[in-house]
Amino acid sequence: MIRFYIHVTFIYITIYAQENSFKQRGSPMNEPMYSVGPIMKAARKFKKLNQANVAHAIGCSQSALSKMEHNLLIPSAPQWFLFARFTSIPPESLETGIIDRHSPVKFNSAEVSQGFKIPKKYRNARAVKAREIYPFLQSLERENSAQVAEFISSTGLEPEFFLDFDNLVNFQLIADLMSFYIKIGRANSSEIRKIVEVGHNGIYWDHYGVEWQKLSTIEEVLDAYIGKQMFFQTDFKLRREGSGDQLALSYVAEPHLKEFTGKVSDEVVNFLNQYRKYTIENLIKWVLDKEISLNLIQELGPSPFAARFSINPRGREFSS
Repeated sequence: MIRFYIHVTFIYITIYAQENSFKQRGSPMNEPMYSVGPIMKAARKFKKLNQANVAHAIGCSQSALSKMEHNLLIPSAPQWFLFARFTSIPPESLETGIIDRHSPVKFNSAEVSQGFKIPKKYRNARAVKAREIYPFLQSLERENSAQVAEFISSTGLEPEFFLDFDNLVNFQLIADLMSFYIKIGRANSSEIRKIVEVGHNGIYWDHYGVEWQKLSTIEEVLDAYIGKQMFFQTDFKLRREGSGDQLALSYVAEPHLKEFTGKVSDEVVNFLNQYRKYTIENLIKWVLDKEISLNLIQELGPSPFAARFSINPRGREFSS
């Protein structure tokens, strides 16, 4: 199992300097159990609930809930299920270490991330789920754990924010994340490919990865991917053009991205397009066991963030 919670726990320890923030213990079936405290805090803050209300709902004192959030007390099974019901999170969040309600983007919704203090530069035009940050943090963690804490600290957001895939970020945060990779010297093709290979796992793809295994053509996979974009981001509309040897894929920028024009460097745009390329290539490889190649044809004006790729479907099949 990919243990993303380890990454956030490291940040939790580094930024808040708390002891005992991570304990992993086996369940009765010897399956990994993630530290529950930050998950509970993330779920509570998502809905802007205070500790007193949550404590009442699960039948404990506010002091006991505080201890749970700091991993000084473990909730009982009934308390955990009451908590999951009250905060509307899947009970299996304890197993994955991630909160994923499997819901679409609610553009700039006041109902999302209510209890988190979001810095001004990241408040407007929030159209990207925190799911999209996950692969980058995964890759950073594999190479240098301290860099995960460094990046999240630079955003001004709490570490628990990134535990909930339904929290929303805007394009500026995506651009800042790519700028961070550029700053630390991890912006070449092999490093960008590594983000996709490491981070686009079962947690990132959710149940779609299983559903798409039933598909048989590149066109079908692309159409399925395009059809589920609202569960990942709504900054861009994706369009498939043609079929067979005449395949192309376009990323058309939504009007709200105009406010970020001029604030994002050409280096970041190049990084973004390489990330798009490797995302699609890796998706087809994973689902169909076929190697394809994407080539940037042109940017689709007037937005510098839009792009169009040709797709070469003549790839070799991978042997099983």
